[in-house]
Amino acid sequence: MPKILMLSDITGLGPDYHVGDEAMAEVAIERLGQLVGKENLILGCASPAKVPETYGIKAFAFYHTPDDVLREMRWKKPLSYLKAMATNLYQVLRCDKVVVCGGGNMTSVWTGVLEARLRLLRVANFFRKDIYLVSQTIGPYDENHRRHVDRVLKHAKWIGVRDLNFSHTQISKPVEFALDDACFLEKRHNDYTRGIGTKNAPFACVSMRKFGGMDDDDVLRVATVIEKALSSNNVNTVFIPHHAPRGTEGDIKLAHNIEHLWPANRFHLVDPIPLASSLKALTVDSQFVVSMRYHQLIFALSTGVPAVGIYVNEYTEAKLRGSFEALGLKPLVTSIDDVQQNLEPLISEALESRATFEAAALKVQGNARAISERPYRLLADVAEYAQPVASAKEDIKS
Repeated sequence: MPKILMLSDITGLGPDYHVGDEAMAEVAIERLGQLVGKENLILGCASPAKVPETYGIKAFAFYHTPDDVLREMRWKKPLSYLKAMATNLYQVLRCDKVVVCGGGNMTSVWTGVLEARLRLLRVANFFRKDIYLVSQTIGPYDENHRRHVDRVLKHAKWIGVRDLNFSHTQISKPVEFALDDACFLEKRHNDYTRGIGTKNAPFACVSMRKFGGMDDDDVLRVATVIEKALSSNNVNTVFIPHHAPRGTEGDIKLAHNIEHLWPANRFHLVDPIPLASSLKALTVDSQFVVSMRYHQLIFALSTGVPAVGIYVNEYTEAKLRGSFEALGLKPLVTSIDDVQQNLEPLISEALESRATFEAAALKVQGNARAISERPYRLLADVAEYAQPVASAKEDIKS
């Protein structure tokens, strides 16, 4: 069996767990684990301590050091510099293939992540190791990064992207479209999430984030509209945070700042954040979803749960619209500026279109699944049209 080196921006279950990145990594790990065995996988990430416990694979520290900082380390911290270079060499020599797991970090926006990965991939190219990228949003790039990415990925065996209209414009090499890997994440309730669902039924799932130029007043205004809309539909609110640095910041801090808007016992914050697969199971039990978070929409749309997205700017609008369009659905989205007049009608439209959502989710089980699995089969040297890696029929809401 081939030995596969994986790169992903994850931490495993802990205070810095990021639901979207971990969801895609969980799918990649489970697929490759079934195909080649988890003993043949090793994952590089900045915080590897919890990865073996969470996912059952080996992990090593792969720091997202920008090129300019690394150059300074030659003189200021020569031992650290040599260790960083030796780690890339050692890990690449131990593997047969390299895969960059799903995410949106191959971009100039995240300079350290991009440049660190390109350095390792350059070593992989030198030793003729096969390179695969899966479930990516590629770019945007500055001109220097664009040239570098084109050189490094020129001989990549597979560049898989999750958007139809953007990533292919960012690099010269052709890309392959597939649904976001999190669409294929198997739902797995644990006692914690099952209890939340039972206690709060009937409920809708809500996810919010303080994006871009939003201020505290914007957050409260949007939350007020969401509370009113959910109350009008006579459902409780289960707030699903997707990222809470140090376990208390980010989405969890936001939730504590808005919970006073809800009547007593009508708002439940999921804290601590469980595995993404458990959050997907909780989503399936909901009546509908209202989300500013891309992957919360992915959890809903891939399982037939009616959903509405709220965006902040052009970038977030493109992502949220794309989550609907990838499954052939009308984008039921609104901006934070128009949320007051649009949210309730959009929720009504979503609920009236439940059968359409359920039909769209069935695509996840058909040809779209085979397309998504193709790079993993190539990584594992397995026949392309063999039995599906894992059944996901249970993911469709019944």
